[in-house]
Order: sequence, then C-alpha cells, then structure tokens
Amino acid sequence: MLLQLILTALPVDARPELQVEENKENSTEITIDTEMINLGRDIGWIDATCSWFGWGHLSLENTKTSIAVITEGIEKEHGADMYAWVIERTAKRYPKCKLGLPSL
Repeated sequence: MLLQLILTALPVDARPELQVEENKENSTEITIDTEMINLGRDIGWIDATCSWFGWGHLSLENTKTSIAVITEGIEKEHGADMYAWVIERTAKRYPKCKLGLPSL
C-alpha cells in the first residue's frame, strides 16, 4: 500500500520530448498529452484499488486513504468537474467501493 501511495504521487514522464521535434510550435499539445496520460494512470490506480477492496484484499481505511490521495491530485490538476466525474464513474463501475469514495 505504501508503495502504491508513493507511485501514485510520482508524475508520469510521458516522454514528450519525442514529440517536440514534430510539434515545436505547439507546446500546449504536449502538455495536454502528458496531463491525459497522468489522468489515465490515476484512474487506473483507482480502479485497481477498488478491485482489490472488492476482493477483500484491502481494508476500508487503506482504500479511503489511497483514493483520497489520488482524487485530491485529480482535483488539483484537472478541476472540480473532472474530480466529480471520476468519483461518479468509479461509484457506477465499482458499487462495493462507494464506501471508500470521497463524498461529492
């Protein structure tokens, strides 16, 4: 669990420098690509956390902590609308995990 929290806090380097040569005039596009990759990674961690909770391998406390750390980062980086969407999406996809999700 500690390793998961550490990995969750680390940003993904999407290697945007590979695209820099093709898109030197549009650095915004590279930033958006990296942000979307990081969002996808965060959603993947939430999915994994809820799966492990549903299988009985994570306690409710650990589930809440992990999801709170991830969703706080999502809210900070992507705003309240994306935060709400991720919570709603997760609640629909993993009904057993609703107890571990932050309230909206």
